[in-house]
Amino acid sequence: MESHQIINELNQYPDEYRYLLLDPFKKVASANPLSLYNLQQKLGNNAIFPVLRADFAYSPAHCPQLILLARPDESFEAEWMTRAETYARGEALQEKRYICGWLSSAQGPELLALSLAEQCNHIGQAFLPLFEPLRFELLQAMSPENGLAGTIWPVSQWWYMTAAGEIARQSGRASEEKWRLNWGIEWVQQNIRAIGQILKAWGAVNTLMPADAARQAAAMWKKTVETGLTDTRDSYFLATYSLGTGVDIAQHPAVKALIEQVIANPALRLSHCLQALPETIKQELNNNAVT
Repeated sequence: MESHQIINELNQYPDEYRYLLLDPFKKVASANPLSLYNLQQKLGNNAIFPVLRADFAYSPAHCPQLILLARPDESFEAEWMTRAETYARGEALQEKRYICGWLSSAQGPELLALSLAEQCNHIGQAFLPLFEPLRFELLQAMSPENGLAGTIWPVSQWWYMTAAGEIARQSGRASEEKWRLNWGIEWVQQNIRAIGQILKAWGAVNTLMPADAARQAAAMWKKTVETGLTDTRDSYFLATYSLGTGVDIAQHPAVKALIEQVIANPALRLSHCLQALPETIKQELNNNAVT
């Protein structure tokens, strides 16, 4: 993938404000050119605007930071934007990410910072930090047509790095209807940490992640929870193993029986039990694996 893709994307909207959205909850080294201190030195105080999320509005330094890259009809420096894209790709499977995305909007930075904070207040039953890339990716994957588009408005274009290390885009549009999450989407958002852990483990053994890796991980985690396993180590193992092979191994009768044993005896570990399966059953599982 081209390392300057985001530059080409942003340059398609020269008549709008263009932004970078960062989350200082993810710590970066002070020497990193993308650190807030270094960006402040480079761009000046008038280019950085805190997005006062409701749960941390009392501490602006811990809130997302909206970085003004260029005003309408202005250009921006390509070199450090390429660096930001590379950094975002490198942290695509980390639990916390520093680079949330790149935005384009006709709205100026002061008002857009307020708009972004409000978006998090009105999409779910409680505050939802939709700017976090994995949350955003799953919202986009599961939203009905134009649901997320109306939610992010007045952002006209929102780019982010997917868990597969690809830049994706969500277009915004004005809408009178407010999108409310259904139970399934709410459940996924409530389980975002577990889904992130599974993606990280899956990525550790799979160098090329599928484009819909986040959605696959969410679906597999739901199936795993439904098995009734009570130890998260067993659940993580089952979900990661299934994703790695491309087969829901919990559907195999022998594995189902092992899961029931583990549930009945919490001292057992599913990973150990699977290793003790007869070679013929292991071969069956391997034969069904996606290659």
